[in-house]
Amino acid sequence: MSDITITSKGITKLLNNINPNKATGPDQLSGRILKQLSTELTPSIQLLFQKSLDTGTVPTDWKHANVCPIFKKGDKHNPINYRPVSLTCILCKLCEHVISSNVMNHLESNSILYHLQHGFRSSRSCETQLTSFIQELCSSNDKNIQTDVIVMDFAKAFDKVPHKRLLYKLNFYGIRNNTLLWIQDFLSLRSQTILNGTHSDNIHVTSGVPQGTVLGPILFLIYINDFPEYLHHSTLRLFADDSIIYKEITNTNDTLQLQRDLDSAAKWEEDWLMSFHPDKCSILRITTKKNPIHHNYTLHKHILTTETSTKYLGITIQDNLKWNKHIDNITTNATRQLNFIKRNLKVASPKIKERAYQSLVRPKLEYNCCTWDPHQHTQIQQLEMVQRRAARYVTNRFHNTSSVNSMLQDLNWPTLQERRLRTRLIFLYKITHNLVAIYPQDLLFPLDSRTRHINLLGFQQIRTHKDTYKYSFYPRTVKQWNCLPQHIASADTVELFREQVTIPVLRSLYF
Repeated sequence: MSDITITSKGITKLLNNINPNKATGPDQLSGRILKQLSTELTPSIQLLFQKSLDTGTVPTDWKHANVCPIFKKGDKHNPINYRPVSLTCILCKLCEHVISSNVMNHLESNSILYHLQHGFRSSRSCETQLTSFIQELCSSNDKNIQTDVIVMDFAKAFDKVPHKRLLYKLNFYGIRNNTLLWIQDFLSLRSQTILNGTHSDNIHVTSGVPQGTVLGPILFLIYINDFPEYLHHSTLRLFADDSIIYKEITNTNDTLQLQRDLDSAAKWEEDWLMSFHPDKCSILRITTKKNPIHHNYTLHKHILTTETSTKYLGITIQDNLKWNKHIDNITTNATRQLNFIKRNLKVASPKIKERAYQSLVRPKLEYNCCTWDPHQHTQIQQLEMVQRRAARYVTNRFHNTSSVNSMLQDLNWPTLQERRLRTRLIFLYKITHNLVAIYPQDLLFPLDSRTRHINLLGFQQIRTHKDTYKYSFYPRTVKQWNCLPQHIASADTVELFREQVTIPVLRSLYF
């Protein structure tokens, strides 16, 4: 990787893209001022950044952070249940943006990052990770093959990264010279102040990549990148530090091979001074067999617990690949949020109420819906009931004789089922046009040109045996994609495709 050159055009773009409402760092320099004076400040900031990179030195103020503890879950009195998020100087973040974009360009253009790492990478997301993973599970289950999934849990992953070993890996992957010196200085002699209503004394930080910084996630991806090289018998999927190891199980030898990979994961952990939580790691045995193959998997001589469901990237996955537990969870959370809005926005205008529902409630009902979109009427209605209650609240029509369908029509709200179908079709468009980084070449085969079909840009229907696979993303969405009019399927851009997939078009696809 060559040394980085700072351009005035790049600095101006960074300054103009600043969110003026972002919190200030320890220097109290406002993003609003930087943005408003972007033209005047660009030459000075360009000079500052270039000097910093050329000398491999970071201003002392940039190495101090105000840390806000963000509660995750569990006991609020236990410090381990808080995520430390660093508020650093805005100028430091801008300089990190320059470095991170160059580092990521180097990593991606040289295919250095592990291909099943979907965290913090362009064209990858929770959606791409989950869609690919669930597809594998459903496909294996459709063939009546058991899959054992080991859900790994790192103990304070970002905070444990040892700096010397990280710098060794950066050098190994070709990040050298002034860029390496700058990152080394960025990590050294850091200090932080805890913010929780009051300031604490300064604390010096000797390990870890600072969360809340721009470079932190990329440095972590680099550090964890060789983890897959230790595993030889199973598949590892990563989303930053969210890790799952899994393997198809057809006999006891397969379980022994998976155990060997689990032992290898422990070896990687030991070699690179990271640590897993054995008591938080668990097994999910994906099968509908009456007599599955059992094995007591161990990590550090600790027998891992076998669960009937697990939460991965915000989705509750059950061992039978059904979605009732996930749908129960999201409808409960969405209803709780809707009730909160009702209590706090009693006299708000209908427009404010509608915006609150669409920004705070509906996303909970639709997060990663490509993965779990239900086909059973009871589950579809369970989700719709939340929106129907929201429609009564927004329109302020609570009488039992009032038609909710009329309210939905007045509000111009499509059903959640229609919105999920649209989301799936748009995602399939992105997949087939290489707009996201998943490539299911073994699933999507063009239709025979001799086939009588409304859409000659369709795909061969995927054969299935069980409903869990039949109604999963690819088989179900391909079937509906093939019924799209050809002028829609052949849209030149995803924006045009999204615009043309209207409610009448969606309603014509149900069968």
